[in-house]
Amino acid sequence: MRKSIIIAVMGAFALAFSLTACSTDAEAVEAKIYGTINYKVSNDEDSSGNSYMKAENNSSKIGIDAVEGISEGITGFAKLELDVDTDDSNNNPFDSRLAYVGLNHDSLGSLSAGRQASPFTTNVSGHTDVFEVYGSGADQNLFARDTNTIAYSNSIGAITFDGLVKIDGSTGKDGIDVQEGTLTFSEGVVTASAGISNDRVNEIDYYGAGFTIEATDSVTVGYSYTFKDTTTDVSANEVVGSYTSGKAVFTGGYGKVEDSTAYYTAGVSYGITESLSTYAEYQHEDNTGSTLDTDSYSTGLKFTF
Repeated sequence: MRKSIIIAVMGAFALAFSLTACSTDAEAVEAKIYGTINYKVSNDEDSSGNSYMKAENNSSKIGIDAVEGISEGITGFAKLELDVDTDDSNNNPFDSRLAYVGLNHDSLGSLSAGRQASPFTTNVSGHTDVFEVYGSGADQNLFARDTNTIAYSNSIGAITFDGLVKIDGSTGKDGIDVQEGTLTFSEGVVTASAGISNDRVNEIDYYGAGFTIEATDSVTVGYSYTFKDTTTDVSANEVVGSYTSGKAVFTGGYGKVEDSTAYYTAGVSYGITESLSTYAEYQHEDNTGSTLDTDSYSTGLKFTF
């Protein structure tokens, strides 16, 4: 029954687009290439007290966004985004990050399919995921991106709904392996989100909420709470604060997993030009029990285009 409902909803959605768009010729495709080259030097400690210094790639990427006007208020869109391994350490410099295609209607919202970002991780954990290297160590979530997904998004006023299902055809229940949904409210200086991520295969639920407040033109505060509902429940809090002074941004963060590790993070970034920036970050992990505390340092250069 669940499979039939999903297929019926998707079919109805696609039919609505087709009937609305059939009378107008499509417009030319608009494509935009974007990317980031990010390289760092880090000195990280492990739980045995050993320290390692390394120069390496730091999540560099390249992508293309494509949009085609179909009819008034209706567009087709696609994204292809690849990880770029600037060191080519595995003889494979590219790895898929995002790859999806979809339709957008001004009133009905957007429907897309492919390898996509998690609404839960993006909208809930995203309030505190602001550092280049460290941070967000306490957040509880299922994945950042995944394949075999269908997503739907729509906004009504200041509220946006984002939903996603993962259907891989092998291990799911009634065809669905993962289902996620979030609601985000954005008005003025406040953005707040809440959502759930349901791993149906392993019977684990994730709940979370967070907010970002632009307190002044130079001060921003973010907070997130996440909860992993499983055999041994896990809850976590993350808070960050940023202060902007000219081209420099100073950021501090604290994350705590209940009855477990606490993370203290600090960083500064400086915009050398509109596209080129440099950064330095530090993180201290306050571990529990016999596990040694660790300290990590990083500095890097980032060019965005």
